[in-house]
Amino acid sequence: MICQTIHDRHLAISASQTQAHSCDFSDCDIRSDRLDTLMQPDDIKRELRLRGMSQRDLADAVGMDETHLSKSLAGKRQFKIAEMDAIRSELAPEPGSEDRLALRSIPLLGEVPAGAFDARSQRSGGRIIVTDPDVPPRAYGLTIKGDSMDLIVPDGSQVIVDPDERKLWPGFRYIVRSADGETTFKEYQDGPARLVPCSSNPAHREILLGSEPVTIEGRVFSYMMRDVPRRSV
Repeated sequence: MICQTIHDRHLAISASQTQAHSCDFSDCDIRSDRLDTLMQPDDIKRELRLRGMSQRDLADAVGMDETHLSKSLAGKRQFKIAEMDAIRSELAPEPGSEDRLALRSIPLLGEVPAGAFDARSQRSGGRIIVTDPDVPPRAYGLTIKGDSMDLIVPDGSQVIVDPDERKLWPGFRYIVRSADGETTFKEYQDGPARLVPCSSNPAHREILLGSEPVTIEGRVFSYMMRDVPRRSV
């Protein structure tokens, strides 16, 4: 009788999440993978906090309407099975997750200096997995194209950008937008204040601040790249 009660209660809890689930008590295994990995709204919210992700980030990552996600997390709408599968794939903790390395994903917005972008609204659909817990909460990724900074970051590497850090400090690198909408990746130096390329290509020029209008889009927080041979000096 005790086993029957526990079994019935388990199915009652699961039913709201797995509408189509049926069970023959004679051979049911409550420990099935599907039931074992169900995520309740509180589980999802906890994982979002651990990864520094917003509801919008999760909606983008799993291809779900943000309004539907918000209502489901608030208990005003039931998750569809496909939605829960996608969320579980994106967020579900693994066994022993208490000691796991924190993971989160950030949006990959495009390329620099290959063209214009808007870090506040562009949605490419791509994302980057990051493990550093200090990655800023609104950080995004860009793929470097070209040789304007190839002495530091080779072509094809990815940079993580902090859009909330725009104060200029000598020796740090920034994503910069020019008046015509083109973006570039440069290092700031003072005396005089200027943005300098770190490039093997002499065609890339310095930009004196004040000589032309520019917008600082954010400071480069970190790099994701493969090792390359050291250039001779």
